[in-house]
Amino acid sequence: MNNAAETKPSSMQALWFLAVGASAALVHFLVLVSIVNFTTITPAWANVGAFLIAFVVSFFGHFYLTFKPSHTSNNSSYNSSTFKNNSIKNKSKYLSALIKWFSSSAAGFIANQSLFVLGLRWFGEQYYMLIWLLITGVITVMTFALGKFWAFKP
Repeated sequence: MNNAAETKPSSMQALWFLAVGASAALVHFLVLVSIVNFTTITPAWANVGAFLIAFVVSFFGHFYLTFKPSHTSNNSSYNSSTFKNNSIKNKSKYLSALIKWFSSSAAGFIANQSLFVLGLRWFGEQYYMLIWLLITGVITVMTFALGKFWAFKP
């Protein structure tokens, strides 16, 4: 039996995805700009570091908000055995989601980075912010589908 509180409507899930994704994108963008402005690292390499930092924001936000798994059991009577079994199941779900989301994010990043480098070559590094924003918008749709239907699928 599904509890209505456990199942998020698609519109609410999409809003959480956008909020978490926007937060991760903001972190990514701010780290990218900071690295470019305060170091001698090129935008293409700075984007790699920024992605890794933003991934942490993205994973925890999507795991606990957007695609929140059921962390509690419907069974109201707990004993140490039940708690241990639930803990093992949650760790397994967590690790599985982490690996799948990293794979999804890495695929999105590879597409993002490829298009980013291509855009830098075509239009010049002076437009790196605009290029990054446009490409990130397009890749967002792909990562939502991968998250919803694969990485965080219950």
